[in-house]
Amino acid sequence: MDLNDLKLFKLATTRMDWAAQRQKVLSQNIANADTPNYRPKDLKPVNFKDELHGSMVAAVPVARTNPNHLKGTIPEQERFRAPGQPKTFEEAPDGNQVVVEEQMQKVGDTRSEYNTAVTLMQAQMKMLRIALKGSAG
Repeated sequence: MDLNDLKLFKLATTRMDWAAQRQKVLSQNIANADTPNYRPKDLKPVNFKDELHGSMVAAVPVARTNPNHLKGTIPEQERFRAPGQPKTFEEAPDGNQVVVEEQMQKVGDTRSEYNTAVTLMQAQMKMLRIALKGSAG
């Protein structure tokens, strides 16, 4: 049995993937806090209603046109990337719009959301273990 077949695991995994990608984007924003004309980026929030709908639609695998092609050569889509740039309230004289305090707050919020998804996954695993032990004995 694949754990991703269970909706709760799929949703928690999606949330964890989103949080990991967001941490990467936020760390790039912080790293470029002194880069002239840099605009901070962010990811669009995960909409679980859309994720539930998307989980019901079967994924279409990519067809390889030549057996000599490697299956890993197709870039992974970043499905959480937000179109456009978020509005910022400050701009440095050099045109940089990164507010480090704002980015650090987002980092903390993202860590909290990741930890919540991990806790949900652990609780689901615990329930599965209890169910399996009960059926074995």
